[in-house]
Amino acid sequence: MHRRASAFVLLLLGCAVAPSAAAQYEVEEDSRIWVRALLDVRLVRGGPVPSWTDHGRGRLRYGGEVDGASFTDRTQLALSELAIEVGAALPWGLRAQGQINIEPDIAGNYEPWVIEALLRKEWGTPATGWGLQAGLGNVPFSLEHTAPAWTPQYALSASVLNSWLWEEISLAGVEAEWWHEPRSGPRLGLTLGLGYGPDQLGKLLALRGWAMGDAPSGLNSELPLPDGSRIEIFHERDHRPAAYTWITLSDPEERGALKLGYMDNMGDQSTPGVWHTRFGTIGAELHPFPSIDLVAQYLQGRALVRDTSNDSDMHAFYVLLSKRYKAHRFTVRYDRFRVADLDGGNSTRESGDAVTVAYALELGLRQRIGVEYTSLSSDRPGNALAHLSQDGWQISYRFRY
Repeated sequence: MHRRASAFVLLLLGCAVAPSAAAQYEVEEDSRIWVRALLDVRLVRGGPVPSWTDHGRGRLRYGGEVDGASFTDRTQLALSELAIEVGAALPWGLRAQGQINIEPDIAGNYEPWVIEALLRKEWGTPATGWGLQAGLGNVPFSLEHTAPAWTPQYALSASVLNSWLWEEISLAGVEAEWWHEPRSGPRLGLTLGLGYGPDQLGKLLALRGWAMGDAPSGLNSELPLPDGSRIEIFHERDHRPAAYTWITLSDPEERGALKLGYMDNMGDQSTPGVWHTRFGTIGAELHPFPSIDLVAQYLQGRALVRDTSNDSDMHAFYVLLSKRYKAHRFTVRYDRFRVADLDGGNSTRESGDAVTVAYALELGLRQRIGVEYTSLSSDRPGNALAHLSQDGWQISYRFRY
């Protein structure tokens, strides 16, 4: 009851978004108070191994099912996401925004997850200025989660790297941003943040491994693990703030950008259940032509925990090429990922790769039809299924208001 009350209060006090978040919806409204929604319904086929969302070993969001002593593919109609955003332009230049999501296949029920509740104030001009925001949100490291309601822009699923960033990080705190664009030369941006909540950051990778999906976590999110239990994403125990920074260097004409991020959850390993996890990421975006997007990103980090044998190094990389033609978008992406076991106890070692092909058709500003196919291969010797080859396809209909 306390957790649900906290989530409700945060949503009511919900507070606003960074400049990038202002573009989360293309359907603009001339109102100081607004409500927007996104509905995503999919026909999916995955398998043969049951998905991690069903406490299985599959790495895709939708997997197969158990049929007697064997695994079989499964086709189903799924409510992938219902997102509701509320926002307001407040006095003194303040902006407020909150978001809740309903994702029954991952949550195991229809309880709304509180994804975001932020209050933001900006000073300066678009060329030079700074901003300050406070509340609940995620780190700004993903180069893919830039579509409406923080959904992936280029395909139905995000890379395993950015899927993990939005699965296992949710924090409440403050974030400061500064930007400067000289008359000649690149635009520079700097973000610094402190927040509470990610005390178990890294546990999901150690116990489950990398996975590919598109669902964000929030304040009251609990994700399934292969042993049948669930992990709390927002889980503050040691009362130490996590810290992160994000540096961007971009071409004023938007032909390219270089972005670097670093996060340390400052976990106190002497506190039971707390993980100490830190990682860095570097990404690049190139737009050699107005209709071509080339994106690449790499992440490397380390997760340590006391009194268990799950210390791990994690590495992930992806590169994608996307082509836009009028209302059409074609995307192909390659993922490479691994986890290295550090202590020789419970084996967390994993290596794998994936190829994703996606197509999307925008029907005006409010509707989109998307198709995606993914082929993924993973080796995790500590699992009952040491080698896993899995593929699946999705057909999505999205409506936003």
